[in-house]
Amino acid sequence: MSDYDWLDDDAFCATFVRGLTPREALARLGIDVFDGDDEKGEFEEGLICARPAEGGTILSEWNGFAGTLPEVLQRLSAGTVTASVFVNVNLVASFDHYADGHDILTFDPLFDGAEDGLPEDFLANRAELELAGGKSGGGLAAALLLAERITEVRPNASSDVVAAQGVLEY
Repeated sequence: MSDYDWLDDDAFCATFVRGLTPREALARLGIDVFDGDDEKGEFEEGLICARPAEGGTILSEWNGFAGTLPEVLQRLSAGTVTASVFVNVNLVASFDHYADGHDILTFDPLFDGAEDGLPEDFLANRAELELAGGKSGGGLAAALLLAERITEVRPNASSDVVAAQGVLEY
């Protein structure tokens, strides 16, 4: 996960949003935005850091889960696509993909799950990344790559810098 050194190894949520700037993504959530460096130590919960990326924005949360909430993903994905990768310290994990406000794909990237009814394009990508077909060996790194593929949002040299941040109360 070298492109994601700014994510906590034990507990994080990374939400990829195609075509929006960091400020636009936070504004969709109704968050009062403030600029500056990552100040996660000053907040107990709810801090969302917006990072510029190729093709859009990556929202990152340390030990947060806002990117898994349907009401958050519906608002962020209106007119575009999102994908979130979440894990907590208990290894509870999820991958959530929304397009234009609708839930498209949800699965646990750490444990193999049901694949019936999935569109072939998602199943092919999941199988290639070892996230399907009786395999869950790809893990979180593969889930982040799948999020990149689906949203066409990829970290770049400026992604390690927080462009904007705010607190979402949930």
